[in-house]
Amino acid sequence: MSETSKKTSPLFELQEASVHYGRAIAIASVSLTVDRGELVAVIGPNGTGKTTLLRAISGLVELERGKIFFEGKKILESTKSEFRVMGKNESLKPHKVVELGIIHCPERRRLFTESSVRENLILGAYTTQDKQKIEKNLETVLNLFPVLKKRLHEKAGNFSGGEQQMIAIARSLMGSPKLLLLDEPSLGLAPMVKKDIVNAIRKIQASGTTILLVEQDASIALEICDRGYLLEDGRIELEGTKDELINNPYVKEAYLGIA
Repeated sequence: MSETSKKTSPLFELQEASVHYGRAIAIASVSLTVDRGELVAVIGPNGTGKTTLLRAISGLVELERGKIFFEGKKILESTKSEFRVMGKNESLKPHKVVELGIIHCPERRRLFTESSVRENLILGAYTTQDKQKIEKNLETVLNLFPVLKKRLHEKAGNFSGGEQQMIAIARSLMGSPKLLLLDEPSLGLAPMVKKDIVNAIRKIQASGTTILLVEQDASIALEICDRGYLLEDGRIELEGTKDELINNPYVKEAYLGIA
């Protein structure tokens, strides 16, 4: 078989993932893939399991069932009775996920508001010992969000919601993610600020970072993604390319407001 005909494995793959909260189903048998360099979006209404999906990937929520593959290796396998993580009978810890290069930028930012912008950003590089790399990454994120450079030593709590979202994304980038998980980055932001965040996300992808984006605002998600999934009631109902989803009659009516 020639090199060009070989099928390359995705950077990230989630297989048949399920999470319950008590008797309530959060996600049920969810499978998705993200290829290297892609921006893949997960859209859907509030309360449908989008945030739980990212929390499960980043180790903040245990999978009841499912498998996770990253860079061609199985990093987690869970059945109802046991967890097998990289050959060990334990759940995958969040710091181990970060060390693999999967970094989660959470919903509602979760900043240390009494700490300075610089302190928040440096915390994002806690797995990196190379001081030169940390300073280089700091320069990169401040060039991406120049408004932060001028107020680097101010408390993060003094910033507007949009600026705090910039800090949160910048903090995530400080860890040099191979896969960036973005949870509702446009939530609660004014339209003009949303545009700034969207432009930043485009630049992040263009720089080579692979992104899995969860976003309630389907118009934003489908504007910038390569492929997407529609998650409703904890299940994947549709998947396809950006154009396939934009032109799907159900998506047009229910999520884009086009009759």
